[in-house]
Amino acid sequence: MMKRFAVFALLAALTATATASPLPAYPFVSTSGKAQTWVAPDIGELQFDTGAQHVDAAEAAKALEAVSNTVLAMLAEQGVPPEDIECFELSRKSVALSKPAADGQTQAWTLARHFRVNVRDLKLWPQIIAALLAIDHIDSVGTSFDRTDSDELNRELMTGAADDARKNAALLAKAFGRKLGPAVAVSRGALGRIAAPFIESSSTAMPRPPRTPASSYDVPPSIPFAQSVNAIFRLQ
Repeated sequence: MMKRFAVFALLAALTATATASPLPAYPFVSTSGKAQTWVAPDIGELQFDTGAQHVDAAEAAKALEAVSNTVLAMLAEQGVPPEDIECFELSRKSVALSKPAADGQTQAWTLARHFRVNVRDLKLWPQIIAALLAIDHIDSVGTSFDRTDSDELNRELMTGAADDARKNAALLAKAFGRKLGPAVAVSRGALGRIAAPFIESSSTAMPRPPRTPASSYDVPPSIPFAQSVNAIFRLQ
């Protein structure tokens, strides 16, 4: 009786192990596909901080407001509409002075405000950058660029990546005398439920053009867009 129970237990364990296997129960091929393009940006984002420091909090606030108004006036002169400008208080803190002020104060108030500006006409970019850098108390300038049709670009690249994955899988299947069946699993990342070495190992990193030097705020001639997919196809 005990031996029969042990056999049943073993069969149950083997069945559970087979059921929990991460591998499909049919012949399959795993592959990846990639698609990438470089296009000229048509919109830019400019981020920077303005700051002021004074032993009197009210005076520090006035100084911060003055430099902020200077920035807003410059952006208006350059044709940037108010809806493309976002600003908010970044910090307000008391700091120790490196040396006492004339009135003996050893502490001062430091205030900072963060700006985020969308520049939709990149022809204006060089003169906006030049005018901004000419203003005192501007810090932490950062830039980024994008395309207004980025969603459409990414959809097209996803289709291209899927086609690339299918072509790669078809070549692998043909090399082993099989035909490619339908896709049974797809993922934009690694298909983690299929264990190595049964899934093709491939980096999704895409080559990029040389970076613009950190000291330069020029508009890059092109920016990369890329999509990659992993897929499992049934073999016929």
